[in-house]
Amino acid sequence: MLDPFGRRAQELLNEFETINELLDVIPSYLDIELALERVRWVNTGRIPDYLLSLNDWKDLISFYALLGALAFSPYGVEMELVKEANLKIYLTKIELSENFDELALPLEKTSGNEIPKRDRTIIEKTLHEELPHEEKEKIVLKYKMPLKEFLSLNEGSLKDFYIRNGYVYLNKTQVIKLWKKSFEKNLEKAVNILYDIREELPHYYVELYSRLSELAREYFKERIEKFSTAAQPLRFDLFPPCVKIALGGVPSGLRNYAITVLLTSFLSYARICPNPPKRDVKVKDCINDLRVIKEEILPLIIQAGNRCRPPLFQDQPNEIKNIWYHLGFGYTLEPSLEDSGNSTWYFPPNCEKIRSSAPSLCKPDKGCRYIKNPLTYYLRKLYLSKKNQGEKE
Repeated sequence: MLDPFGRRAQELLNEFETINELLDVIPSYLDIELALERVRWVNTGRIPDYLLSLNDWKDLISFYALLGALAFSPYGVEMELVKEANLKIYLTKIELSENFDELALPLEKTSGNEIPKRDRTIIEKTLHEELPHEEKEKIVLKYKMPLKEFLSLNEGSLKDFYIRNGYVYLNKTQVIKLWKKSFEKNLEKAVNILYDIREELPHYYVELYSRLSELAREYFKERIEKFSTAAQPLRFDLFPPCVKIALGGVPSGLRNYAITVLLTSFLSYARICPNPPKRDVKVKDCINDLRVIKEEILPLIIQAGNRCRPPLFQDQPNEIKNIWYHLGFGYTLEPSLEDSGNSTWYFPPNCEKIRSSAPSLCKPDKGCRYIKNPLTYYLRKLYLSKKNQGEKE
């Protein structure tokens, strides 16, 4: 298989009604150690031959097993390791195959008379006899892609591309570069989908994530802090639009949902437990002192409530108890850490629920693409910010 998001992969995936169904059967077919083989080789720099010759089914399930593990920590060193290792595996396969038909790209083959002869002569350097044949092959415009589709993948300048009649014409090197961007976006999109259903996944993926995390932390040990999305002070500039709107205060019809449901859950998880270590996590599993909630999180919630129209907590004083209830401490005004677990610590609602329950909170920006939950928006922004900072250093 040349692309786990390509045509052949889709044919195999279509045999299952849902992605959950595929992830449910993988543990029966694939040992955790075999799944880890897809990334363990990176320390040696040499891809094992058998990974390049797996049949389509084994290739697919070993890759999707890793995606299932990433559902428990969508942004961090684990994703970096999976991305780096599998990009190299599939790039090697693609270069050996030289067959782009299977890739998850809307490519079409060009015909001989589509490009004016003069343009083709200049671009493909057909008169440069000194160029080796293999070098000329790399710059032949064999493929084209609709401009609209191309723009969704290409983030740079258009000056290096030949554009004609609504199509971008591409050579082999350009196709491979676009595929790499496509792979990264599809990987991120898939992990975000799985993040939303991680509670339904078998324990196999929790264990696989734990093992994957060990490998990733060892591999990136010199850069671990730069990639970390562990509990840390909040970065307000990285918050999703819905949370920023809630922080600014909302009208009466939105107050309880925006403040008690969305803001309370988002701020608490983002600050103290961005990647929950287990299902049904409690606040006391993540901190040993309530001061972080009382001094950092609760004031933000109260301030946002006071900005509402009319002010939420002046209008409904007992709503403070409801805040603690949603934090998992039961309906109380003066909780102790030991009260954690008296009620459910509510997880941030996903984007679909926000659109349904409070559509005026949902004002997507560019960063919302592929995102299914406000918390993953924040984790992604935090991860990219740290990564960019690390690259500058």
